[in-house]
Amino acid sequence: DSFHLKGSSLANGNLNLHSTVKRKLDGEKDYVFDKRLRYSVRQNESNCRFRDIVVRKEDGFTHILLSSQTSDNNALTPEIMKEVRRALCNASADDSKLLLLSAVGSVFCSGLDYSYLIGRLSNDRRKESTRIAEAIRDFVKAFIQFKKPIVVAINGPALGLGASILPLCDIVWASEKAWFQTPYATIRLTPAGCSSYTFPQILGVAL
Repeated sequence: DSFHLKGSSLANGNLNLHSTVKRKLDGEKDYVFDKRLRYSVRQNESNCRFRDIVVRKEDGFTHILLSSQTSDNNALTPEIMKEVRRALCNASADDSKLLLLSAVGSVFCSGLDYSYLIGRLSNDRRKESTRIAEAIRDFVKAFIQFKKPIVVAINGPALGLGASILPLCDIVWASEKAWFQTPYATIRLTPAGCSSYTFPQILGVAL
């Protein structure tokens, strides 16, 4: 259940983290999002029931791929998290033996889409904040309550919530291009995805 967290190169106190990471992702050619691949995995009609993920029924397991068409680098919005929850719910009731989670493109998940979330807060801040908090809580709870084994294949960067949900899964398989970053303290956020509980168990309290 453990995975290696590489140290953050960001300076403490950098509040413009989202744009910094986005430039880093966009600037590295190996991490360019492959839209042609995203299109190819949607050729099967049954794969088109979701907008931002692809769900495939394979022999003995269910394969969920993050394939966001509405955010950059597979960033998570309440709508995308709801799709993942719905796919997990379906997989929990079918005859599959395990769940495989991966992503289309070169980035696994860049965490919460902060620019989207902040934009939504311009209307009714209290109502939208509650909706966002509930979406994150239900998203994380879906991983905790899923009773079948969850195997995750990390093909590239996993940031924020995209990294902190990994200890809630059973096996995490990372490619050589994978890297992990959870800069919650840097951007003054409470650690998400139960990472304040799981990370000390994996990394030790000091780290």
